[in-house]
Amino acid sequence: MADTLTSHGEVEDWDGLVAEGVRLTGSEGSLQFRLGDLGLDLVPLPPKGKRLPMAKYKLLADFAEEIGQTRERFEEYRLVAGAWPKAKRNRQVCWTVHAYFARHPDRFLMINNPPLYRRSGQRRWTCDSARKVLGWTSEETEPTTEDRLRQVEEILAADDDLAVTVVERAMTREPVVRKVAQRQPARDAFNRAQVEEVRTAHEATRRMPEVQRINEESEVLTVLGLCHSFSHGIGRALPGLHLAQLSEDAQGSIREGLERVTAAVGWTEHVLETGQTDMDAALERLIAGE
Repeated sequence: MADTLTSHGEVEDWDGLVAEGVRLTGSEGSLQFRLGDLGLDLVPLPPKGKRLPMAKYKLLADFAEEIGQTRERFEEYRLVAGAWPKAKRNRQVCWTVHAYFARHPDRFLMINNPPLYRRSGQRRWTCDSARKVLGWTSEETEPTTEDRLRQVEEILAADDDLAVTVVERAMTREPVVRKVAQRQPARDAFNRAQVEEVRTAHEATRRMPEVQRINEESEVLTVLGLCHSFSHGIGRALPGLHLAQLSEDAQGSIREGLERVTAAVGWTEHVLETGQTDMDAALERLIAGE
């Protein structure tokens, strides 16, 4: 404590002020945990791997507005409280350090084993020492961009619905949309997801009963139209033709055409029975007239 008194000798009753600050810091942490516990009473944390329905997020947002908190801050209180059961919280450690360690698998052990605080020679957690342990910026300044990104990623990784909501809100900002659109990996990922979404929606639409009926009628009309065209054409043309008087070569050409028609009819019967529209190479050449 001598170094501390030497450094701040101009401040009267430095030790007393520090003790009062520590007490107030503990009180502040207690208040934040109480707010978080209220959030848990409203909406408990879902089992790992499960998602909250959007109605629950709306409930939390409405409650936060009623008590004068922002939705984001109140949700942070709730998540931190959920990470720290009451019996595991350390009243001697500020809420911010608890928040820093909230996602760490060894947090319950770490919170009770603080490092040596060089200014006082005692073991205690500070925000700076907690950041050092986590590999974040160690200086007592605002977290860097990378620090903030890591915190956001840790929070969103546990809840896909929350991540979706954050992305949706970010994409309502025109500058953000333009910057994201300039990044090829983001564009590719979005385009793939969009194509898959369209394909899924198309498949779901195709399976709707009313759409199936329309498609069925369309397919029936297509085949019947082809049959009608052929039979009607033959019916009108044959009476005026003299096929029996044609040469053998001419009749052979007609028979080849009839073979193609017969093959096409047989293939249609096959598709009706099996649903398989593939054909072997020989049949394909025959129908094509090769």
